[in-house]
Amino acid sequence: MSFTLEHGRGFVDAFFHYDSRTIDRMVGEFGRNANDQLEQAIVDILKRELRNTQSFIVQELPPSQADMAHKVADSLAVEVLKSRSGEVEVRFGSDPMDDGGVSGSRGGKLALYLQHGVDEFPYGFTFKTIQNTRFWGGGEGFINAKTGRNMTHKGFKRIGWLEHAQEGALPDIEAAILDALEKEWGA
Repeated sequence: MSFTLEHGRGFVDAFFHYDSRTIDRMVGEFGRNANDQLEQAIVDILKRELRNTQSFIVQELPPSQADMAHKVADSLAVEVLKSRSGEVEVRFGSDPMDDGGVSGSRGGKLALYLQHGVDEFPYGFTFKTIQNTRFWGGGEGFINAKTGRNMTHKGFKRIGWLEHAQEGALPDIEAAILDALEKEWGA
């Protein structure tokens, strides 16, 4: 930072004079550049944390839920939203974030299931009867027989992947903000 400082003394005073236009220009440039620096620092950290969180999700689930784990892990994204007033929001989550995250083949919100868990629940049916054709002997038959333990879905384990990501990223974000401000200000 450079600016012109003039100083002198009178009979009963001393004066210091500087051209404030240089400092005003520097502060204005700092304001424009600092926002970009802060935004990029946060985005970089969240993208790194994204990879850590993907690994966490896959490792936390049993092999029977591997497809679900990979679908949620692959849906993770970082996005930046800017308001007209200049506020910046950097978001991390399962895409589409505004719609509850990634959906399964039957419409369930998989990322929500893994974040919050789902208690076991009874299926909404026990069996479905069908009318056999005359070629199969007529009468009634059934499919999808559910009895005993098969009548209850075992639910999904709560793994809290968002907390894991936030705990991993927050200390680095705070340090990155200070580093970005220091680099931009030139301290």
